[in-house]
Amino acid sequence: MSPYVTEPAAPTQFFFRRWGLSCLLAPVCGYLLWAYATGTFTVFDTTALIIHEAGHVFFAPFGWTLHLLGGSLFQLILPGLFVVSFLGRLYRPGVQIALVWWGQNALYVSTYAADAQERALPLITNDPATHDWWNLLRAAGLLPYDDVVGGLFLGLALLAFAAALLVPRVIL
Repeated sequence: MSPYVTEPAAPTQFFFRRWGLSCLLAPVCGYLLWAYATGTFTVFDTTALIIHEAGHVFFAPFGWTLHLLGGSLFQLILPGLFVVSFLGRLYRPGVQIALVWWGQNALYVSTYAADAQERALPLITNDPATHDWWNLLRAAGLLPYDDVVGGLFLGLALLAFAAALLVPRVIL
């Protein structure tokens, strides 16, 4: 056989090469959903908080609404840029990990938005009047619908997790 011709991969090698990362990410997604459901603060949430606060700084020059929305917006934009970048290169592992990261941030935003009426989450300012989503939804007259807004972000997170696990079916 020629040294330049490779033999086809065995079926198990093919499976693990294609689906191995999905098998590793599935428990991570499960853990993140468990943490969301139980209200457990994880190390991933600490990273999300740093990105959230940086978003306020980046969006501050664009007015009150974008300044408040900037934290949550930046949490979705930053991992979203990684998803788009890896998709452009058809780099499947990068797409999968970035989608899980995006989904985790969407869970974080979901929790924060759904807390707008109660304002029970601890804030770094220790002042409930600085709750971003309370201010945003109150100004828009949508405060009674904070759970709906949170549910929308939860749905987006679930879609991101499903996409992350199913990417090998789409991108070879």
